[in-house]
Amino acid sequence: MTVMFRAAVAVACTLAAICALSATAQASSTDSMPLVIQRVVTLGDSYSSGSGIHRNASSYDDHGPPAHSFGRSTRLGSSACQRELDETPGPRVAEQLDAESVFVACAGAVIREIPAQVRAAGISGDGDGTLITMTIGGNDLRTERNENWPDALLRCITTANCDRPEQNRMANFHEIRRDLTRIYVEIGDQYPGVMVRALAYPRLMQSDRWCEGVLGISRNEADFIDEQVDLLNREIEIATSIARVRTGADIRYVSVIDEFDNHGACRFWQRDRYVNDAVFGDSLRRSKLEDGTIREYWTNGPINVSTASFHPSSRGYDAYLDALQGSLAINVTG
Repeated sequence: MTVMFRAAVAVACTLAAICALSATAQASSTDSMPLVIQRVVTLGDSYSSGSGIHRNASSYDDHGPPAHSFGRSTRLGSSACQRELDETPGPRVAEQLDAESVFVACAGAVIREIPAQVRAAGISGDGDGTLITMTIGGNDLRTERNENWPDALLRCITTANCDRPEQNRMANFHEIRRDLTRIYVEIGDQYPGVMVRALAYPRLMQSDRWCEGVLGISRNEADFIDEQVDLLNREIEIATSIARVRTGADIRYVSVIDEFDNHGACRFWQRDRYVNDAVFGDSLRRSKLEDGTIREYWTNGPINVSTASFHPSSRGYDAYLDALQGSLAINVTG
């Protein structure tokens, strides 16, 4: 608890210092904000691609270029991007503004793959008239055991009291902040006229007295999981603030706490959840043969865990849309 308190104090001091430095940069970026958004570019991971809208991978609109994931310079994320091209926030805002929608987000994306996504987006000039929306950082999380986020969630579901061992806590927040800052600064330096909205991750569980909606998760474990999400979001917020100060570009963090409030996976009724609990459905993975042929492998069955698990539902993406709209200093209707 002492370690967590010290970390929270350090983060609060960092944010206070950044906010004091960034007032002028914020005013400048707002003054230069384009009146018309001509294109909306969706980058990032599964929380941007639309994972969670469908239980089956076969139901998504697109899975990205077949060979993208087999080259380091072209990799956009996992081999199956799970893109939903019309129900996610970026395309919906583009439709409302009569703007072009450019969709590059890919499930499984990590921070180091954002430069390839930016190149694939083909942003022209200095980025004037372009809005970039993204979620990124969740797939980079690692615990003291070096487990990734999905494995950490699985451990909580299948073992008791996962909130107690220190080895289950995320161990690389500072590295994530550093890497996110570098990526945001690169975007701001290359495209000083761009608008970037870095969307937060929702608190997944949001227990009340207990966690009725997720089998195997206690109230304390649900609170622990949500705490890790909050800590990640704080690093995203700090990184965007640093990048805004360094570049002067309109790079901003977008909280989704209010939009997802009391709608986590712990809710008893499915209709009240903006985040799915465990979901089962088909899945896709691609491989590359020696002759360069790309082969697709589909897996299905009654116990095949879908990647829609613990991702936003359709109503969750509605909540994301509300948060994105609220972050824009223009009138978005429709």
